[in-house]
Amino acid sequence: MIPPEEIERSFMRAGWEVAGPTRYPLLGNAGELSITAYAQYAVAADDPVFELVDRRRAMSYWVRVIPSPRVAAVLIEKHGGAPEEEWGNPYKEGV
Repeated sequence: MIPPEEIERSFMRAGWEVAGPTRYPLLGNAGELSITAYAQYAVAADDPVFELVDRRRAMSYWVRVIPSPRVAAVLIEKHGGAPEEEWGNPYKEGV
């Protein structure tokens, strides 16, 4: 189990801005990009995953590590897709 405070600190160390109370879903922002930690994927999971989102282009990609916003942009560009498809989410059936 990963406490939300630990994930929040990891987001900030990677260069994401975190605003608001520390609870799930936990959101980090950098311009048009965001990273989200959902309780069912970050706390309850043995291997946590995080959703990267490019809001301008409506694309997302799931990752196992917390990247910098710059790296997140590259990952979304190369591997991302429509958010509802949950590209890269190992906990989604059929992915």
